[in-house]
Amino acid sequence: MAREYSLRVRLTKDEKSRLAYYAKCKNVSMSEIIQDYCKRLPKPPDTKD
Repeated sequence: MAREYSLRVRLTKDEKSRLAYYAKCKNVSMSEIIQDYCKRLPKPPDTKD
């Protein structure tokens, strides 16, 4: 699935370091870590999917 949107997020040095470390441990990109987290969030009530 092609991604349509981009999101700019401001992180502290520590947050970026943690995200980079976790992504490296999982052998995926930092974006994929964020995308996977978003998939676990509840859908809005009006979503038909």
